[in-house]
Amino acid sequence: MNITRGLVRLWVVTSGLWVIIVGLMVYDDVAKPYATGTGYYFRKDISPARQQAELEKSRASTAWSNYAINTPDGFVYSMTGSSGEDAANRVLAAIGTINFVKEPIVVERYSDAYRTLEEGITRGGVSEQIDVGVPGTVLFVGKSEPEAVKTQQAKEVYELASKVRNLVITKKRTEALKGAAWLALVPPAILFALGFLVLWIVRGFRAR
Repeated sequence: MNITRGLVRLWVVTSGLWVIIVGLMVYDDVAKPYATGTGYYFRKDISPARQQAELEKSRASTAWSNYAINTPDGFVYSMTGSSGEDAANRVLAAIGTINFVKEPIVVERYSDAYRTLEEGITRGGVSEQIDVGVPGTVLFVGKSEPEAVKTQQAKEVYELASKVRNLVITKKRTEALKGAAWLALVPPAILFALGFLVLWIVRGFRAR
């Protein structure tokens, strides 16, 4: 009986089955990586109001602070003011501009910021949600904005979100493949090394 040959064949079969099991375990992570849903929105360009506030702050005798202001549509702005109410009033007066900041704000789904945006639709009724054509990606925009603005913003978000999603999926797929390779190859290699050592030790006890 050739024990060594039998053990090698057992190792080959076991390793093959292990590789198949690992492949089944990570198949979904490689074939369909999960990407977190995201929401986008464009803020109004209120930089003139912010500059004016900073100018008044430099002349004030009392302490002013920067405040994060949530507008009724759920959009968040940063504004300097003598108080939170003062900063909010400055933001509300400034967002009537027709100009938008070029770069959109990205918010992950299931976050507090995302829920705030949804409340702008369900409670405030001043904004709406647009599916831009990228899985799990939506655009939040004011209902009163012209259709041309909504169309342009949806196009810009589609282009940006497509690139981001492809990068995320590619990264997750690569990480899943690396993890699968380690999981599929390292245990069989360790098993082979241990088996070789055991056989080497056993042979040392054989009489010549």
